[in-house]
Amino acid sequence: MKQILVGWLLLILLAGCKEKYQLPFTTPDTGYLVVEGIVNQGPGDSYIELSRTNKLSTTGKKVEAGARVMVEGQDNSSFALLETNTGRYTATLNLNSTQNYRLRIKTLDGKEYLSDFAVVKAVPAIDSISWQKETEGVQLYINAHDAQNQTLYYLWDYQETWEYHSPFRSVLKFVTRPGPNGRTLADIAYIDPIGHNSDTTIYKCWNSFNSTQILIGSSAKLSQDVIYKPLLKIPTANKKLSVLYSVNLRQFAITKEGYEFLEKLKKNTEENGSVFDPQPSQLKGNIHCVTNPEEPVIGYLNISTVAEKRIFIDNTEVIPWNYQTGCVEDVVKNDVDSITDSWRSGLVPTTPLMLAGPSILTFGATSLSCIDCTLSGTNVKPSFWP
Repeated sequence: MKQILVGWLLLILLAGCKEKYQLPFTTPDTGYLVVEGIVNQGPGDSYIELSRTNKLSTTGKKVEAGARVMVEGQDNSSFALLETNTGRYTATLNLNSTQNYRLRIKTLDGKEYLSDFAVVKAVPAIDSISWQKETEGVQLYINAHDAQNQTLYYLWDYQETWEYHSPFRSVLKFVTRPGPNGRTLADIAYIDPIGHNSDTTIYKCWNSFNSTQILIGSSAKLSQDVIYKPLLKIPTANKKLSVLYSVNLRQFAITKEGYEFLEKLKKNTEENGSVFDPQPSQLKGNIHCVTNPEEPVIGYLNISTVAEKRIFIDNTEVIPWNYQTGCVEDVVKNDVDSITDSWRSGLVPTTPLMLAGPSILTFGATSLSCIDCTLSGTNVKPSFWP
């Protein structure tokens, strides 16, 4: 297991409530510091992202650039994180699992922020990720337990990855040439004149999505430290399960105080929206402004080992899935006017539909997005993909 240091984001910018909520403090124009990220003890980069809260009338993320970010141990060790992208500070660290660590941040405006020292909590392994097909889609569940009954408070995040294919292949291409009166005309030709093969680099692609919602669980009120909890749902006919789907789940152990912080954060950021929802509450984390102790800081620091588990679900396991691409193919005659009109309309030729010997009588044409999967993903196969 790798040990990680986690800085959790708090966003108290809320919209949609019918009753106006008055903050118990005045927000400065610069906003309050927001701390989020993961510091990894083992191989791989650690990162801390710094930003500022925005006013309700402002959109977009306001990053905090030019800061000095350090991880400090109670044994007087220190590790610097370097700004590799604006507002993002990274490093490959080697932390001692027997030590407690804290985060120190110095911003360009001269302010200094410091977290409390936090103990390293060990997390048990993930027992399994189970799933079942339902009417509305595929529901996935988390299964975990701690035989020592010591963890009690859990936090998870996950990354989804899925393979998908282009609805159509293209073995043809448009070839333009000058026409009369300055008009450009188009003809068709095979991309591969000999084998009539298509471009396979744009047929098979992958896409990924990182979890954004706060996913926490607790067994504190149970007689045993056992967790069985919904993870996520893939709606019926969703593209994610059109070929092959995978989810990688990471599990962390957090403190009771960290759990309560995230529980309030979840209510404030995910469950508000009507007068019947819980009203926003002020959250106090364990990161403080040393320069001005009265200034709120948005974030909470937990230290934990991490457990990971990945599963795959194949489309053949959920048939019927009824995924529809929404792509259609026009039938185009092989004459100059029809071909030119198709080219001018932005379509891309696919394959011959009617032949007379080697001559193409009609061919298909569709939008580029229905042929080139790289427009919505990558054709680089993930290292973990079967």
